Amino acid sequence: MMTRQEALAAMQCNVTQLSKVLGISTQAISQWKKEKIPLVREYQIKDLLRKKNT
Repeated sequence: MMTRQEALAAMQCNVTQLSKVLGISTQAISQWKKEKIPLVREYQIKDLLRKKNT
């Protein structure tokens, strides 16, 4: 389970930058619960981080 803050910290970006990377609006991110982001977005972020580290 990943929080919104953990997602931003992991990607080292702000909400605007994260929305562009994920291809979604900043409004979509603002609707995420602070304590748990949508599972599909968590997988997407983890995949991006994995690709970034290879």
